[in-house]
Amino acid sequence: MPTISDQAFIIHKTPYGESDLLITLFTLGQGRITAIGKGAKRSRKRFSGRLELFSNIRFNGFAKPNQTLVRLDECELLNPYRAIQHQQATFFAGCYFLEIVNRCCPEQQANRDIFILLHELFDFLNTPANRNFACQIRLFELQIVALLGFAPSLHQCLDCGLAAPAQPFFDPGAGGLLCNTCRHRHPGAFPISRGTIAILNKSLEVDRTLRKKLNFTPQVMEETARLCRTLLHWHTGRQFKSLKYVDRADPLAQECQAVRPPSATNEKLKHLQKPKNCITGR
Repeated sequence: MPTISDQAFIIHKTPYGESDLLITLFTLGQGRITAIGKGAKRSRKRFSGRLELFSNIRFNGFAKPNQTLVRLDECELLNPYRAIQHQQATFFAGCYFLEIVNRCCPEQQANRDIFILLHELFDFLNTPANRNFACQIRLFELQIVALLGFAPSLHQCLDCGLAAPAQPFFDPGAGGLLCNTCRHRHPGAFPISRGTIAILNKSLEVDRTLRKKLNFTPQVMEETARLCRTLLHWHTGRQFKSLKYVDRADPLAQECQAVRPPSATNEKLKHLQKPKNCITGR
């Protein structure tokens, strides 16, 4: 692929040498690729303000035969999604999904559905005063797990085939449900409510318009988060650095939606500064 012209999201970047940047792109046509922006740290014409995290760009580049590193030549900013970085909850949630894509998507394998999902996610995060914020993040989490090929099997016990177990358990290693009798053979299994299972099965079937109207109870949100995160951990073998910041920011997001004195919110914001090494590598 000597010459490349594509649309992409900036999912990771790190300084390289005195003036260059190594940039990880998730492209529409080729999936995850790594590019180098020569002089990008100093450039005010070619790259200024166009290589920030979350940005949607159209670019032209070049790659030598049998090499995967792309030289970034031109870059057009389609949408900077700057508002994502203005709030703690949206910034950390966005970083979490960037980390998922960076770790779980193989290089040079296009996944149009994940590209579209990132578009929808960033549009949602970029909108001030999002309704049902925590619920929608859980739904995006469930969708990306399914699009990565890790979709849980939630209709019957994987060992004995019992449909809709009365006391269901979920095992991330097996990728699905277990009944109370079979779960003893799976030490990693944990309990999950039947109500959560029913809602998750429905959530995977409905279209995005209906998903926007869903609202989970705290129990469903907690169990959904545990299910998705244990699946991701089992398949990658690693913890996601952004998660601890997501979990710290979630209660704040809920408090900001309630009527509270400004001082109460501001006091909590002092303890939630953006970490330098969360996703940028700085």
